[in-house]
Amino acid sequence: MKINKQCKYNSLRYISVLLILRSYVLMLAPAFTAQSVFSDEYEEYEMINFTAGQVGVLDDSKATQRYGLEYRFTSFSGPYGLRIIPAIGIAGANDGAKFIYTDLRHDFYLARRWILIPSFGVGLFKDGSKIDLGNNIEFRSGVEIAYQFRNKVRTGFAIFHLSNGGISNDNPGTEALVFSVCIPAFMMR
Repeated sequence: MKINKQCKYNSLRYISVLLILRSYVLMLAPAFTAQSVFSDEYEEYEMINFTAGQVGVLDDSKATQRYGLEYRFTSFSGPYGLRIIPAIGIAGANDGAKFIYTDLRHDFYLARRWILIPSFGVGLFKDGSKIDLGNNIEFRSGVEIAYQFRNKVRTGFAIFHLSNGGISNDNPGTEALVFSVCIPAFMMR
């Protein structure tokens, strides 16, 4: 299997970012317990998330704008007492690329209003004129940091990595950095 140098370089940068984030998570692990200090204030409700940002933030040759819409369902009980939140979404880029996905996430309350949200998912990808990820099946992993206002609306930033995970010979992968506004579904009725 032939992997180009740019792919190796991007993979190393992405792994470095993940290792840095992992070290922060381990340092702050006591604040991340499933029953955090703020868990009694946690409410269950579905949310609609609007995103806008850029794809190819770590690869200048692919830079293109990206927009997305996501529906986050109420959580269910997962391993280690974590509340797992399933979501479905669609994202499109101005070069014609499209991504329809489903993922799982968890809200780690860092403080009363600050939330760290790691996620992992899989979806179907259609290449655009600038973005070609080597396969129609793509995996998405990422982390979001969000601030929740008193009215339960959240704003935040997220970074995601899209990759086919090596299921095809061509696996360039890319990263997306987005700004998000997440609104409780009950506010949309």
